[in-house]
Amino acid sequence: MKGNSDVSRKIMIGWFSIIHKLIRHIQPNLRLFFGLSLVLFIIVVGLVAPVITWYPPLKTMVCETFIPPNPQNPFGTDDLGRDIYTNVVYGVRTSLLVGVSSIVIALVIGSLIGIIAGYYGGLLGDLLMRVTDMALVIPRFLLALVITAVFGPKIQNIILAIGIVSWPGLARMLRAEFLSIKERPFVEAAKAIGLTDRQIIISEILPNAIPTIIPYAVLEVGTAILTEAGLSFLGCGDPNVPSLGLLLNNAQQYLRRAWWMAFFPGLALSIIVIGLSLLGDGLIEYLSPRLRKP
Repeated sequence: MKGNSDVSRKIMIGWFSIIHKLIRHIQPNLRLFFGLSLVLFIIVVGLVAPVITWYPPLKTMVCETFIPPNPQNPFGTDDLGRDIYTNVVYGVRTSLLVGVSSIVIALVIGSLIGIIAGYYGGLLGDLLMRVTDMALVIPRFLLALVITAVFGPKIQNIILAIGIVSWPGLARMLRAEFLSIKERPFVEAAKAIGLTDRQIIISEILPNAIPTIIPYAVLEVGTAILTEAGLSFLGCGDPNVPSLGLLLNNAQQYLRRAWWMAFFPGLALSIIVIGLSLLGDGLIEYLSPRLRKP
């Protein structure tokens, strides 16, 4: 028993040490500190949504219609008697799901194209970059709107559409990183000792490119969330899934009568995007030696 207690104490001391070091590094960077705090708060709210709400999402007539904010309904109710607080909390969860899932898709597509174009280059690399340039020319929101309209306003289709329109920027950035890193001495040394291209890409170049990609991906999550909100606001969202854009779409005709219907979903959306923007900018500053404050 004593041995188990010693092990548990050492583990706890180790975790406290890691947290202390993380806080010590983050504190000087206020943008990173506040951005990370906001994003962690948003993630917690999304994860514990069923615990901190007391009505089913999108359930009509759970209360009277157009009730202003009160202790029982902190964000009031809408024209169908739905609790806005419940739908905002579940809408935050939907925003996180769409933002993270779509950027994962974009990372897979963009990484594949960027790595091939940056490491191998040649005619194939030029062809891939021309395709990327063509994709960048098309407005992403318009393309996502067309894809969603063609395949239907299901949440899976929205995630896929946003992922498809978000990869070109990631591909170009990763290509630029690979073009720069592959000329460094340690890559030449890896080639000299006989490492394969796959080993060099995975173990030598990609780890050095990740610090540049992560902040950009975090910022893209915010853009993806705004895109989903815009699609839902225009009526192209999934009507069976609670969404902040869907709430805003429903609130626009009642702005004078029930201001709370638009205020709270808009506030939640703003907090999410501001938190991700602060986190992304803070990561850029923290991971870049030239921008890092002493």
